[in-house]
Amino acid sequence: MSSLCHTASKSTQTQHRCGTSSTPDRRPEVAALEQEIKQGRRAVLVVNTRSRHGARTYSEAKRLLAEGGITLDAAYPVRNAERLQAIVREEIAKGRKFIILGGGDGTISSVVDHFAYASVVFGVLPLGTANSFARTLGIPLDLAGAIDVLVNGKVANIDLAKINEDYFANGSSIGMPAIVGRATPHSLKKWLGRGAYGLVAAYKFIRFVPFRCIVTVNGQQTSFQAFDVLIASGGYQGGVLVAREADPRDGKIVIRILKGPSKWALAKKWARIALGVPFGPSDLEVIRVLELTIDTVPQQYVAVDGEVIAQTPIRVSVAREALHLMTPEGFAEMKILRQGKSNELQERRLPG
Repeated sequence: MSSLCHTASKSTQTQHRCGTSSTPDRRPEVAALEQEIKQGRRAVLVVNTRSRHGARTYSEAKRLLAEGGITLDAAYPVRNAERLQAIVREEIAKGRKFIILGGGDGTISSVVDHFAYASVVFGVLPLGTANSFARTLGIPLDLAGAIDVLVNGKVANIDLAKINEDYFANGSSIGMPAIVGRATPHSLKKWLGRGAYGLVAAYKFIRFVPFRCIVTVNGQQTSFQAFDVLIASGGYQGGVLVAREADPRDGKIVIRILKGPSKWALAKKWARIALGVPFGPSDLEVIRVLELTIDTVPQQYVAVDGEVIAQTPIRVSVAREALHLMTPEGFAEMKILRQGKSNELQERRLPG
């Protein structure tokens, strides 16, 4: 695997939204929020009942939270995505300090903008299909385990990523993953789980063609023939560990570009991911950076957890320590999985 290791140019964003050392220290706010939550033992629960496990676990989640000593000031079973966003926005405006969201990765991404740099703690109940965000953070996927984190966990800060002005929590994609995510029906995910993505991918693969990906860092442009671009704050996509280099605590965004001249090469590389076989330098380009721009020829959709949010070109950046999150007790010491062999990560530095 080859890697471009860069230091991005100084951000022109406001202090809160830049990925630089000028980001204010949020540790005092974290300590105050954790103390208030532990003493008050109060929260708001919002569950997307259209998520894979949402409808059947809503009542059970309320019961387990109550048994754990959490008093719910409000609880909402929600089917409509727009209503869910409005509820989260309204509850934050009321000054709530702990809001628990039940749903999948798409549900999380739909509301994370409202939590960015707000004085509120985000709690995760992983009730979706892939639950990539929860996997990255070490949050148990079973309901009882996830509730235990909400009751007994620690508040920590993590980074968010941004595409243009939209925040996202875990991963975004350009190319085949975006096409598959966009085309996979919600009903199919309910029935088949992660298998739904594979079924749709097999169908879409027939007409897929590679594209040219142009990456610009500090004014320097590099291009690749690509068929898959992953923009990762966390390591998992579709429930599979695909970006071992990504850590939502290190102030960097990871770009993984699967390279190749034909879609048949793509099939081989998907098989390598499934089998855990390392990529060679000709297969994969890895970039860890504070900010960059990505363009493609022809223009491509950009998706976050299957939802198209933009088309290329896009600006990608890090929102440093943007989210207060309830995490497992040992999260601060948790080692994010990275490449194990030194010869799998070769550096190629661009000047500037």
